[in-house]
Amino acid sequence: MSELWDETQRLTNPLISRNLVYFIALADELHFGRAAERLFVTQSALSQGIRSMERLLGAELFVRSRRGVRLTDSGKILLGEATCILRRSERIARTIREVAGGSSGRIRVLYSRSGVHLGQRRFVEEFRGEHPEVDVVTIAGWASHNVAALRSRKADVAFVRTPPGLPDIDCRVIGEEELVAVVPADSPLAARDRVTREEFRAQPVVMWQRDSGPEFYDRVVEQIWGDDVPEITSVEPDYANVIDAVFSGSGVAVLDRSLAERTAVGGAVYRPFAGRRPTGEIALAWLNSDSSPLIRRFVEFVAAEAGRHGLAEPVELSAALGRQARNNRF
Repeated sequence: MSELWDETQRLTNPLISRNLVYFIALADELHFGRAAERLFVTQSALSQGIRSMERLLGAELFVRSRRGVRLTDSGKILLGEATCILRRSERIARTIREVAGGSSGRIRVLYSRSGVHLGQRRFVEEFRGEHPEVDVVTIAGWASHNVAALRSRKADVAFVRTPPGLPDIDCRVIGEEELVAVVPADSPLAARDRVTREEFRAQPVVMWQRDSGPEFYDRVVEQIWGDDVPEITSVEPDYANVIDAVFSGSGVAVLDRSLAERTAVGGAVYRPFAGRRPTGEIALAWLNSDSSPLIRRFVEFVAAEAGRHGLAEPVELSAALGRQARNNRF
């Protein structure tokens, strides 16, 4: 018996003709009784299947005689092609099942500008490592752009900083990041272990453009200024320019702690806020009308990895660490 012919699997493959399975078994055994036994069918059913196939093809596939069964030239041609037909059909069926189960396919992931220091690339690389059969395409973006790209179906899932609260967008928050005060190194606030909101609100502030991420922008303003209006002296297009503006003495800023810690190049320092710790969220967003199992698998994987890595766990700064932090400069 040829190891290629596993009738149990092939009879359950909707892409493979039952009569083709009958043909292969009979061509392998060259005996109606043994082939029927192998297929768990009657000899009559097997014979009818072969006759039906020959009728549809317009060719005899077997020579039947009292001495037994043998393949015709047409039957030999079909048998030679049958291996390719079966393997291709099985590969297609397997791929379809994997895509339906979310274990293969293609997913387009939008990055967030500020997500680079919050682990978004690490999460994607870990997903790629765990799911090599999935083609993960990454695209640069920012919050408002990412929402528009999801709605136009130019992407499947996006990292965003704060859930946009839109009826057609589902979100899952995967972590929080502490927000800190970034001040010029020669500012009186740089001498503090912690900065109060009252002290900070009295300073001119450098902000980024609200329309690039309005939900995150408003969350920051609410936590730091409350009902007050920030005294904004400079609006910059991105975080790099915000930091540069602080360097130049244009004002103070509010940034993610991880970004502050990674940008120690002199000219400014970061300080935690006194009192309740302000935070910024990081989340995944996707169209709620998209039922793709692959999106669900990606979201669940990233959420689990974020929890495992302890994304944005509260970081308490002792007095000794606070004094040491004065040397943590941008």
